Amino acid sequence: MHESAGLITFNSKNTEHRKASFCNLSSIIAEIEKTGTTSTQPLNNLTSSYRLLRNPRQKQCQSNSCLTVDIIYLVKSAVSNFSQRKAIRETWGKDGDIRIITIFILGFSESLQSFIETESIIHGDILQFDMQDIYDNLVYKTVFSIAWLCDSNINTKYVHFVDDDRMINSKNLLKLALNNLHQFEMKMIGYKANFEKPYRNKSSKWYISVTDYEFDVWPPYIIGGTMITNLQVIKMLREGIPFSRVIRIEDAYIGILARMLKISLEHNKNFTPFFISGYELINKISSPDYRSYDAMIREWKVFNSVRNHTIHNKGRMEWNGKENGMENGMEWNGTQRNGTEEERREEEWSGVEWTGGEGKGREEKRK
Repeated sequence: MHESAGLITFNSKNTEHRKASFCNLSSIIAEIEKTGTTSTQPLNNLTSSYRLLRNPRQKQCQSNSCLTVDIIYLVKSAVSNFSQRKAIRETWGKDGDIRIITIFILGFSESLQSFIETESIIHGDILQFDMQDIYDNLVYKTVFSIAWLCDSNINTKYVHFVDDDRMINSKNLLKLALNNLHQFEMKMIGYKANFEKPYRNKSSKWYISVTDYEFDVWPPYIIGGTMITNLQVIKMLREGIPFSRVIRIEDAYIGILARMLKISLEHNKNFTPFFISGYELINKISSPDYRSYDAMIREWKVFNSVRNHTIHNKGRMEWNGKENGMENGMEWNGTQRNGTEEERREEEWSGVEWTGGEGKGREEKRK
């Protein structure tokens, strides 16, 4: 590993290391759990060597006793997005009677550091790592926050990784988790992408070279803007990270880890990949593209107005604050819908085995 101007990169010329990074990690973890050690040499020390500039644990924990909450939101935020963080604090980041901790994950920007330090002192919710705040380091925000959460001893039922342009329906999120994600279940829930092709165009924001990832398709992954899981999965990911080669595409990397660690991925379309209004969010879980303070505040007021009053509308259920008609990823229209296109596609792929450890990957064709 080496660092240049805060950008963390890895040398990956060693073919055996590249192959090792896509091996079945579950056997390594089983060995560690059984014996306390492993004969396999780690590929990195990321989970034990991260450096903190601002630590919100000082506010969340007193005298070695930490808060117990329903959900911890780990919000990946650009250093310069002050208004986004302000909007989240005033809206879904403190939603009602749900016990929530909201933590903002930042990198470093020298020109803005004094403002970040002031923000951190005032709110106590900034988790800042000593690395440059750029897109290529997004994956390390996730990796380091996984390690930090395991080290912090904050007690939470669920962990939700989310981007700072999203608006969240926390009650629907918690209800989904309580019904579909048990405390020790090895599962992640979100909007699942199935066997997408890596971007090979060097001008793409999501470019990945054949050297860094030699296979033709990604294994299934949850899109990185919004994903919920539990502490058991977080701890398993932390165990697996040192034995995997990190790649710059964050959500695809977590998908690779999930496949190798046998963590299941559950698709739920209510984590929408496209913008929806506050009115529409009442039957959903989250929406992206709230990129300004005014937009999030405005639509949050609409959302709360709908949530707090009984309404009737064609094609929707009556909202009574207790039922939301969205169990099992179904959108309510008075009757239970048949399987969605995503579900049919998932069935078609269900028999495909991901063999990321040998040779070139291949794109399976539908029959």
